[in-house]
Amino acid sequence: MIKATQTPINKEEQKKLNQILQQLLDSNDSLEFRQPVDYKTLGLHDYLIVIKKPMDLGTCQKKLQNSEYKCVEECLDDIQLIWDNCKLYNGPSSWITKLSEKLEKSFKKYVKNYLPIVNLPQSQIKVKKITEEVVQEETQQTISHNEKVEFSNNLKQLNPDQIGALVQIIQTNSPSAFVVVSKERFQIIIDNIDFDTFVKCQNQIQSWMTGEEINKKVKL
Repeated sequence: MIKATQTPINKEEQKKLNQILQQLLDSNDSLEFRQPVDYKTLGLHDYLIVIKKPMDLGTCQKKLQNSEYKCVEECLDDIQLIWDNCKLYNGPSSWITKLSEKLEKSFKKYVKNYLPIVNLPQSQIKVKKITEEVVQEETQQTISHNEKVEFSNNLKQLNPDQIGALVQIIQTNSPSAFVVVSKERFQIIIDNIDFDTFVKCQNQIQSWMTGEEINKKVKL
């Protein structure tokens, strides 16, 4: 699509775009968006059928550093594509879609702060309007069956210390999901974990699996 306005990238614009990207990369919510989706490992066989142009924050940063963008808007469109791809593939109720929407709001705030004269990129994903009668039902964030299966499989890969850390998170934030079977046994009822606690646990597991935040205390 031809842009009505194209802002050339000089040193100042490149610095501002780098600052926007770095703030997104530094966010605790961006872990899933820092590198390309590993669709093969995750078994997402239809990913490249649904998503025509995969994008992630790390790729955007590399393209910017390698001067692959001809204008500011081109870089911003790639960043917007990350959130659009996530919403398109995962659907509106997924926990990771909620994270992408949160990051998208931060992204647009950064653009306004750093590049006020540049038009904000527009999402290409059409969001259904919610009527007053279903607002309460639609705003209840849900965890899909596939996400629960992934969570269960990830638990099996954790060591005892990591399991203990997750137990603390669940006991503190979603106690009904933790059941003591005996003095030496307990059970985690995934169906009873609330959405926010589930996202917190998923982020912590991903940080362990990717080797990030190893020395940081687990946030409860």
